[in-house]
Amino acid sequence: MPTQTIHRGGLVAILTFSFVFTAMAGPKLLTTDPLTGLPLHPATDSRLHLGNEPTQLPESQVCKSKMEVDFYPVYDSKLNATVAWYDAHLPGFKKTHAYAANRSQDTYYKTDGTILVSVTGSAGKDGENTDTYSVLYARLQPGLPEKTIVSLNRQSVVCP
Repeated sequence: MPTQTIHRGGLVAILTFSFVFTAMAGPKLLTTDPLTGLPLHPATDSRLHLGNEPTQLPESQVCKSKMEVDFYPVYDSKLNATVAWYDAHLPGFKKTHAYAANRSQDTYYKTDGTILVSVTGSAGKDGENTDTYSVLYARLQPGLPEKTIVSLNRQSVVCP
């Protein structure tokens, strides 16, 4: 009987340590997007603090460019506040705004067209300060011309 108690005690200790170390590691909280290296809005982590690793969308083709995308849901952030945050954190990026499919769409892009960050609002009226629905980070090779980026934002793609 004492041997069983020792084995159970050892098993309990091992399980306790594994739970403690797992809890200490916790979910991964990113501050930058791994695809682009750009700053990541803090509201991409939920109230439960479960981490904010991106959903990597399947590689796709836009016109003649290969596009890779990281997608993040956004929690508890009004659209105007999210857009203001990106205005402050993406200096040197150009910005285009559109309203399509009942959603506000603000896309920031490098002048060479190789990097996009797109903020989408929840469904609502044009100009309404809805909740932020999502943000995506995209890398394109080769870069897209400005005319194509603006058309993407309007959901009516125009290839050169």
